[in-house]
Amino acid sequence: MTSKTKPKKRKKMNKQAMWLVLGSAGALALIAWIFIGGGGQQLTASGAKLVHTMDPSYFSKDPKARAAYQVANDMPEVLAELPCFCGCMTALGHESNLFCFKDEHGSGCNICEDIALEARDMHNKGFSIERIKDVIREHFGHSQ
Repeated sequence: MTSKTKPKKRKKMNKQAMWLVLGSAGALALIAWIFIGGGGQQLTASGAKLVHTMDPSYFSKDPKARAAYQVANDMPEVLAELPCFCGCMTALGHESNLFCFKDEHGSGCNICEDIALEARDMHNKGFSIERIKDVIREHFGHSQ
């Protein structure tokens, strides 16, 4: 009789262990997915969306484009706060100048590149993001 009850207990324990392992693995996978970036958007302190941008080395034959994509790579939190005035925010649904560099759009647009490069220069001089935003609006606001 004990031989009949042992397998049942063992079977039940194996089933419980299996559910424990599966549940733990699922929870760990969910946590990893969230922290790696699949489970939410990265935002700046003010709530602007950060997006992944193209590798600047892709534009090795175009120094201006490479420099602009490098800015997007080095300081996305600045470009994410800036509007773009080439029309892409309306036509392409871009949310900021940073979005111009998530694909090849920025490489073919002088306005996108100029905004990024001017922002870099001002940032390097210690300008606040608000001041950079104001200057960008003054310089490019007439473009639209």
